[in-house]
Formats: sequence, C-alpha cells, structure tokens
Amino acid sequence: MVDVLLWEWEWACCGEPFAVGDRVEFGVVDAEKGVRELCAPAADPVFVETHHEREPELRISGVVRSVAALTVAHRMMRLPRRQPAPGITRFSSPGAEWAIEVRPTPYVLTSEQLIGTAQSEPLEGVSRAVEDDDAEPAPREADPADGDIRRHLVGYLVTIDED
Repeated sequence: MVDVLLWEWEWACCGEPFAVGDRVEFGVVDAEKGVRELCAPAADPVFVETHHEREPELRISGVVRSVAALTVAHRMMRLPRRQPAPGITRFSSPGAEWAIEVRPTPYVLTSEQLIGTAQSEPLEGVSRAVEDDDAEPAPREADPADGDIRRHLVGYLVTIDED
C-alpha cells in the first residue's frame, strides 16, 4: 500500500473522477519534506501526483483502497493596498448584454497555511471540481476579518494497493 497526495487545484482542473475500488494510474514525484510537514499530523504521503508543474518521476498503478479530503487551517490577513483602490470598474464581453461591476476593497486578502494543522475526512472518491458553465455559482462569503482562521481543502490522500 502506498499513499499519494493529489493537490486539489490540479485535480479540479483536469483530473478524472474515481472511487474506492477503482483501478488508477498516477504520474508521481517523491513527497518533499515541506509537503509532508503540511500534511501532518493527518497524513504522511510518500508521493505527490503531478501533471502540471513537474514531469512525473515514475508511474504508480493499482486499486484505490481509501480516499480522504485533506484540509489545512489558514490564517487570513488583510494587507493594506500600496496605492489607493481604483473606483468601480465594469467588465463585459464585446456585444454582451451583461456586465460585472467590481468595487475594490482598501485591502488585499491573503492567507498563510498553518503547518501541523492538517485534518482528513474519509470520502468515497474524488470528482472533478470544475463547475459546469451552466451551473449557478455559490454565493460569495463575506471577507474574513484580519487574523481569522479558516480551513481550506488542499488535496486528497489516496491509498493505493499497487500492482
């Protein structure tokens, strides 16, 4: 058995859905120290699946025995803008009957991952997270206060029974 981390952003882009019991094949690289630290204490992946940033060092195939969502706490921070925020801006496509109005905030919202806060939650499988173009977007949450702690999905831990 081997544990492989799938980054949420990579899988949301172009990963194929799968479930526990399915046969999979992943291109992987060794999980570096920083990745293992980020996943602690919930997981200790041996490999990281990759198909965007790096060329795979090897291919692993086998049957999926378990899947877990991996979340990490983030400290939210409001950083003052270096220059005053511009006024309301309208965006649209040429000939479109719609426009989006953007009202910038006086701050830039950023976050810091908190090492050692990973938690896992069992799943039946992993799907693609890219929304259907016709789907209604989820309502936007209010910006968090400076210093708020929020959990974010960072990836999926997949345990594979190798061939």
